Amino acid sequence: MIKNVYQEDKDSEQALFDALYCLMLDIPIDRITVSQILETAHVSRSGFYRRYKDKYDLLNSSYERILETTLFTFHTGNTWRDSISQIYKVIGEHWVFFRNAFHSKDCNSLSNYIFYRTLRLEKEVLRKNGVDPEKPENAYRLIAYVSGGLAVTQQWVDDKAELPLEQLVDILTEIVPQAFKAYFC
Repeated sequence: MIKNVYQEDKDSEQALFDALYCLMLDIPIDRITVSQILETAHVSRSGFYRRYKDKYDLLNSSYERILETTLFTFHTGNTWRDSISQIYKVIGEHWVFFRNAFHSKDCNSLSNYIFYRTLRLEKEVLRKNGVDPEKPENAYRLIAYVSGGLAVTQQWVDDKAELPLEQLVDILTEIVPQAFKAYFC
């Protein structure tokens, strides 16, 4: 019985992710309603709100799942460059979806989520390597790097991911602050 409930929960979660994805191929996230997601996913309102506080939480959770199989492979021995390449491969293959996510002005937008999630990840990497990310000069470097990387990402998506992936990764590697190159290149 527990296994069936668990599987139903996973199936509902996947249905919600799939519904959001399909809708966002045509509609920016800010114009999509939770009702549209529920209708497309065939999931109840209570089933949605048991898992997510709003449509942005669903979007950000779906991005977190992508991170687990791409960027977070850095923690398991992949190089930083390979991990970055993996996440940008996914973004490039689904640029319409990401374009419709990145243009949100909501405080819970994917752009804001990516900014703070990336900042947190990179602080963890620095701490692990004995660098204090809260030291003012490091904090400013991190903010500049993460903001710049996000701006480059948004521009790349707006340009339909036409710049070849290797060139994009080269650019993202070049903008790593010199003080952090040993940890992120």
